[in-house]
Order: sequence, then structure tokens, then C-alpha cells
Amino acid sequence: MTLDKFENDILQSVENNEWESRNNKEDRLKELQSYIKNQKKKAISIRINENDIYELKKKALENSIPYQTLIQMLIHQFASNKIKLDV
Repeated sequence: MTLDKFENDILQSVENNEWESRNNKEDRLKELQSYIKNQKKKAISIRINENDIYELKKKALENSIPYQTLIQMLIHQFASNKIKLDV
């Protein structure tokens, strides 16, 4: 595989340990929650499969957040192209 100059610069930077891990999941979660909390909201009604709701609630509980917040985060991340559909 051939890398262009930009990709080589990034590779060199990584190999020189110039990158820092952002493993602090709690800080990132608080940042996203704060962003969501400060946005103007519009109520919607949607029908969701019971099993999906159960799994969402379970994942929200594992992350110590309300399941509605988890749904808001997922929608926001999809709307801002941070996550993609796997079709």
C-alpha cells in the first residue's frame, strides 16, 4: 500500500508517540450529555420494538445514563455523521 504525504506525516506522528489517547469515556459522555442538555428539543413519537427498548435500557443502565439520553446521543451522532448505518 502506498501512502501520500499527508498519510505519511500522520504515520510518522503516531510512530513518534505524538498522539494522546482519549480513553476517558466518562469525560466524553459528560461532554455529549451537556451538549444534548443545552440544545433546543422537540418531542417526537416513535414506535420501537420492545426488545430494542429493553436492549437500549440495558445499555443505558450499563453506562449510568437515562435511556432517553442514550437515544438522543445516538440520533445526534448519526445526524452529525459521527456514526454510519451498516446496511
